[in-house]
Amino acid sequence: MPSVYWLDKADVTSTCSLTERQNELARHKTVNKMYKEDRPSPIWPVKQSALQAIPSPRLKKLAEAKSVSPDWVEDRPVYSKVSEAAKRASASPHTAQLAKAKKDHAVHFISNQLKRPQEDSISEKVTAPTARTEALAVPKMEHPQHQHDLTVLRNVPASALHTQASDRVCQLAKPKTRKAIFEGYDPYRISLAAKHAEASPRIIELCTPPAHKQRHKKI
Repeated sequence: MPSVYWLDKADVTSTCSLTERQNELARHKTVNKMYKEDRPSPIWPVKQSALQAIPSPRLKKLAEAKSVSPDWVEDRPVYSKVSEAAKRASASPHTAQLAKAKKDHAVHFISNQLKRPQEDSISEKVTAPTARTEALAVPKMEHPQHQHDLTVLRNVPASALHTQASDRVCQLAKPKTRKAIFEGYDPYRISLAAKHAEASPRIIELCTPPAHKQRHKKI
């Protein structure tokens, strides 16, 4: 049975021609002329001008290592040292009274020890932990990608010490000059450009409060 979508015996000839736009889209993408292949070596040649560069005072200030806060206190050791005064101290009568064990707890503990048989049962000797108990007993391992906290004192690389800022970076690093309030600066002054500005339709749409539905009271 012949197919309804394709005729095997039909003589099909392509007479269509591509447009200029189709020919342009059919071309493969060319490589950029400024493209450079991967560097052949991890060592890059340094320019002579970069070797003779002199850092600015601002760069020297930024290159200084971060100093430790004066309030920083080193971690205490696990075993604390007991002072000689604490060794020679004598407890007060109230402290000695609080240090005594409760009578009810001692009596309950002794009675339980007397009631308990001297030999353990056979089931307690033979019982072994299950696989789930052994799995839960395994200590939690540290993740291989876990990164510990950085040290307070860190070494600054030599490349950062000899880096020279560009003119744009120096321009952005300058603080914005602004007069103080007592020198005539008015923080509430509106510029003329802001007074003559016209809001776009989108801003007007966002400024319009949403319409609330009014509920009619039942009489």
